Amino acid sequence: MAQGGGGIAAERANPSGEDRISVLPDDALVLILLHLDTAAAVRTSVLSRRWRRVWTLLPELRFDFSPEPHPVASALAVHEAALRFLDVGALDAAPESVAAWLPVAANRLSGRLNFENRAPPGRNGDGEEDGERGAFELPCFKSATTVSLDLGFLRLAVPAAGVFAQLTELRLVRVRICGPCKLGDAVSSPRCPCLQRLTVHQTQGLDNITIRSESLLRVDLNAVSGLQQFNVVAPALKELTVRHCFFRSRTQPIADISAPQMGVARVDRRGFSSKS
Repeated sequence: MAQGGGGIAAERANPSGEDRISVLPDDALVLILLHLDTAAAVRTSVLSRRWRRVWTLLPELRFDFSPEPHPVASALAVHEAALRFLDVGALDAAPESVAAWLPVAANRLSGRLNFENRAPPGRNGDGEEDGERGAFELPCFKSATTVSLDLGFLRLAVPAAGVFAQLTELRLVRVRICGPCKLGDAVSSPRCPCLQRLTVHQTQGLDNITIRSESLLRVDLNAVSGLQQFNVVAPALKELTVRHCFFRSRTQPIADISAPQMGVARVDRRGFSSKS
């Protein structure tokens, strides 16, 4: 069979047919695999013995949205490199499936976590089915700098102990907070000494948020259903946004804010009294 010009040119450039990519150092192969999603990168492990462990050296792991359970825990168990970024997408994940990999990630991650769980249309956390679903505990991220969780109204318990030593940004979206520990206790300075930005959107189960933070610069609360008390002592706070948080309160909600450096305040004052 006649051979095309491209094939002839390739043979002249590499007459021995040698696999020149595989002889590259690990650093170069890792740069190649960073252009693939993690599932595709893992599949390269079957190419040869040389490729078997290359994907485990990736500093970033990305798991695309899928209706099937993600093998995140299995991947993290054999992953070898320092992990600076983990991105996980899920479709209507069960609480136990998230609990299987999130604590492992908390122990391994030294950078950013982004998790988004896409719930079925119409789910808002108020249905009977949502109330029957189990909860999982937010693990203590000792080295992560940014944690962003969009849980699709899964139930999340705040840990009662542990220090988020390097955390500078926490973002909670579509979360149902449960358990005895208060979110405010977890994000205050004793347990979050470096936290600069806190974002809480479309979240339930927070009737009282009390924060005392020396590092906090920005707070953004939006549609925190049933909030009745919002107390903040944050001498470095520059920007505060509180919107659509008090409309379901049965009693007169109260906000007590001590932030002498605050320059921007976007606060929906309807329905609450302020002590600040």
